[in-house]
Amino acid sequence: MEKFYQNNLNYIRQHHLDKICVVIAKITPYLTAALYALTLLILFINHSSKLLLTIIKPLSSFLIVTLIRKLYNRPRPCMTFNIEPLVGHKTGESFPSRHTVSAFAIAFALLNINIHLGIIALIIACIVGLSRIICAVHFISDVLCGFLIALIIYLV
Repeated sequence: MEKFYQNNLNYIRQHHLDKICVVIAKITPYLTAALYALTLLILFINHSSKLLLTIIKPLSSFLIVTLIRKLYNRPRPCMTFNIEPLVGHKTGESFPSRHTVSAFAIAFALLNINIHLGIIALIIACIVGLSRIICAVHFISDVLCGFLIALIIYLV
């Protein structure tokens, strides 16, 4: 796993892709949040019965992941392998990825509102998850677990 991160980061830096990766990693969570906020506003204005679940499910996912992270406190790949990540981040609480669970929980909630908006949000959520791995701030298992938690909450 260490070689994966080292090779990945070396390739990105040698081909001057680091700035692009950082921009993507920083912008995509904001895109997700903006889509979510806009959707909540529209649901609120329309007095939609879907508003409550659209708030509760992503919030539940976020709270569950936050609790797991506090209990588990897994070091991040950049700390475990002593490598320089593409984006700065605190050292612990890597498992599971809160960015990933939030992006997927929101995407799944948006699927219930509008299939096209949900698909766009799912694509963005995939990019969020991948960017966390590429930037060396999360292990693949952190991202997969974040996705699974969001999926399970969505299906409940």
